[in-house]
Amino acid sequence: MGADLSKTVKSKSNNPRKDADMSSLGLMVAPKWKENPLITMIWTNADQYQTNVNMFSATLTERQGTGGTRKEITGKLGMFDSKIDEGIAAIKGYLVYKYEKNNAPGYYPQFGIERVGKIFIVPRDRNKRAAALPLILAAVTTHGFTDEKYGTSYWQEIAGNYTELLTQAYAVDGTVAKKVGDKNELRKTIVKTNNALINIIKGNYPDTYKNVLREWGFQKEKY
Repeated sequence: MGADLSKTVKSKSNNPRKDADMSSLGLMVAPKWKENPLITMIWTNADQYQTNVNMFSATLTERQGTGGTRKEITGKLGMFDSKIDEGIAAIKGYLVYKYEKNNAPGYYPQFGIERVGKIFIVPRDRNKRAAALPLILAAVTTHGFTDEKYGTSYWQEIAGNYTELLTQAYAVDGTVAKKVGDKNELRKTIVKTNNALINIIKGNYPDTYKNVLREWGFQKEKY
């Protein structure tokens, strides 16, 4: 069997570990290979390498941009999580006032409140929180808390945004996962090609290959 070129040269030598550095390296190597048409391989070429590098760089930029969108969504979900916790604390107080302390826990399930450890809360799992919001809205009306500060209008605002944000978060996560997968596959191909180029350069320039590698951008001290 032939050698696995993706493992021939360790990443800590001439291939950088960071994706941004790999992108920069590829953008340096691609034009240098085109300037040296005598450097050839039977399984790929300079044009294909340039395409892979361009796609890798674009995917990396897109993933970073999409990831930034996820941070914004996560921040908004966190804000609504705080509002849910605040509202549920008030609801528990309303129940104690209306039904007395010992009786209040009996009504908790109607509001999606569960026992978690030693405390009663709406579970922190966001899917369960989304499922609890319609229960809370219905129970607020059932128990006569509609016009309270933490009544119908308070929970309608949360319910109207939380599920939509959660849907957006899952969509972004799916997009990011695909882009990460695409990026990783492109990276493997680029690393394999880089390792082949390094070996070819070493074979063609046995006495000066270190200088030639530096000219191509393979400067391991940077990584």
